[in-house]
Amino acid sequence: MTRKAPALSLVLLASLGASAAAQEGEATQEPALSFPAEVEQVTVDVVVTDKQGQPITDLTREDFEVYEDGSRQTISSFDLFQVPVGPAAPAGTEASAEAAPPLRARVSTNTDEEERQGRTFVVVFDDAHLTPYTAARAKEAVKGFLRTETTEGDRVTLIAPGAGSWWTTRMEAGRPELLEMLQGFEALLLPETRRDRLSDYEAMRIHVFRDNMILNRVQRRFETYGLATLTGQSPHVRNMMAVEDPYVTSRAAEVYYAATARNKVTLHAVERALGALVPVKGRKSLVLVSEGFIYDTHLLEFRRIVDASRRANTAIYFLNSRGLEGLPVGMDAETSTVLPGEDLGFAFAEAFETTEGAESLAEDTGGFTVRNSNDLPGGLKRIGDETRAYYLIGYNPGNAARDGSFRRIEVKVPGRTRVEIRARRGYYAPSGVADATPAAPGTAPVFQRALDSPYELDGLPVRMTHVVKEETFFGKARVYVAAEVDIRGLRFAEEDGLKVGGLQFLLVAMSRESGEFSRYDQKLDLKLPPETEELLRRNWLPIVREFELGPGRHRARIVVQDKTTGRLGTVSHDFDVPDPARFRVSTPLISDLRDSPADGAAGDRLALVARRDFAPVGSLYCQLDVYGATRLEGSGMPRVSLGYEVRRSDGTLFSNEPPSVISPTEDGKVSRMIGFSLDGAAPGDYVILMRVRDELSGRSVDMREPFRVVARPPETASATASSGR
Repeated sequence: MTRKAPALSLVLLASLGASAAAQEGEATQEPALSFPAEVEQVTVDVVVTDKQGQPITDLTREDFEVYEDGSRQTISSFDLFQVPVGPAAPAGTEASAEAAPPLRARVSTNTDEEERQGRTFVVVFDDAHLTPYTAARAKEAVKGFLRTETTEGDRVTLIAPGAGSWWTTRMEAGRPELLEMLQGFEALLLPETRRDRLSDYEAMRIHVFRDNMILNRVQRRFETYGLATLTGQSPHVRNMMAVEDPYVTSRAAEVYYAATARNKVTLHAVERALGALVPVKGRKSLVLVSEGFIYDTHLLEFRRIVDASRRANTAIYFLNSRGLEGLPVGMDAETSTVLPGEDLGFAFAEAFETTEGAESLAEDTGGFTVRNSNDLPGGLKRIGDETRAYYLIGYNPGNAARDGSFRRIEVKVPGRTRVEIRARRGYYAPSGVADATPAAPGTAPVFQRALDSPYELDGLPVRMTHVVKEETFFGKARVYVAAEVDIRGLRFAEEDGLKVGGLQFLLVAMSRESGEFSRYDQKLDLKLPPETEELLRRNWLPIVREFELGPGRHRARIVVQDKTTGRLGTVSHDFDVPDPARFRVSTPLISDLRDSPADGAAGDRLALVARRDFAPVGSLYCQLDVYGATRLEGSGMPRVSLGYEVRRSDGTLFSNEPPSVISPTEDGKVSRMIGFSLDGAAPGDYVILMRVRDELSGRSVDMREPFRVVARPPETASATASSGR
């Protein structure tokens, strides 16, 4: 029996048509974020170390005292979490990963139970505030951190704000690709060598605050360097009240606006990362690897980051990549000019002035700064050591008011001396006020946080797959991304015999190498007659979208929300796009559903489905296209063969077809659909083994496509997958 993809009577598509256009920037009302916002118990993770920074792990519940706003709380839960110390990953792992990339799942889902017992790290490689020399040192330090300080089960997000790169993976399997990504990052800040240089701090003080003392010292320095200013040098630069020079003030404005642009790039990335960590349990750390930046009180991002850190219970650690610093910039050999005596102190203070912003974030969020040291790996090890052992302490707060106020937390170990205690400084009580975490233009904050989260949200079951097809233009390939949503997770109302509900989704496809991304943002209003509702309950709701992507590794991520309940589901799917110009085969499309043309007969295309579970009835098909095959000089036609075997998990042969030449179309296209019966197939795991061979060049491609036969009718993705084509 051949199963055809039902057209859903076009009822579903008709009901969606009025609202299926992309709706950018429509935010939904969302609950306020708070630390455990909707639960009674507050959980605090506490690190206790000795003076050498080594964790203390022999404390009991009775050793701790917890205070909220000065009032002692009763500890209701207590646990010690320790990360086992495993062997370090060998150097050169990234090279071996490049030679043998890991196999990628054809289907990704959020229905599998996700392990969340590890730690969560966010490493912000601040390329906007790194020069080439310090970036090289910082890369080596971060590589060492990824190899030796992370362990199985940890989640690591690697961010390069200037390049727009944002990638999350689970350790240890994801370590090679993080190392590969890190190697490709480039410093975007060029060292300032102009003689009329101003530090970012000086530029801010002159342009924003009209600081006469700073203006005086800059004009005095310019005079020393022999620079001609518009007001003429001396004697005003030696007076207490300097005369503003248009050349100096305009230069200060130029430097300040450039610094502000860089700061916003970095601060927005940090704030986004913290927002995504709010619902994540366990120990969370954000490591800012940077040369630092000024503290600009006019940028509200600084206060928002501190607030976001408290909400997310996440400390920020600042790794100052400058290392052990020598003479200030104004006194190095390249300048070769002696500064006025009264300015020598200012020159040495510049190192602090230009990093005050980054240091303040670390201090205000419960982290620390690693500075003035060439042992950057040692600083990162100290950060890793802080997270290897921590206590989870829970209490039920006596203050039940939902007023959104900040509740200060203090943890004490009165029976121990000479210990250091690190714990979050407080949390925000629940309230009805929406959180102001920034999002990308056109993206609701709730979607942005779900998109950035290092974990999947399982409020709505979702699964996803992909198919890479033909080359389009400029070396890009056509890629179809298919997601399926279990509508049983949606809430429907009854209206004139129809089930009425809806969902909205955000689908993003991003390049790992370049950080470039494409997105679809869409709302779907559902008005389902009984037969359509039953079909979608069985087969799930298909969402298929087309992208044009360049070669390399990509990640598609979808965020789906029930418009009625606000329940969210997310899933990420990683895949590779090969070089479209070489001999290759499209992603094999496996399906038991064939598209139905208007006459109702089985079509010559398969419906794109994300599932790999099939019932032991009817036929299973596999379709693929061949690109880049050698062509005969006379006819211009290729000569390509295909053979396959289907084997059970124990290796026994289930079905096969010997190699045979694929007949090309008139324009030389090569496409093949194979099929075999599943009638009576025993439940279990199977694999299709295929070999495509270019008979003219001798090149071949081997493919391995697993699937499963299930004893019960699967709850599967339905057809009309072509709705997104």
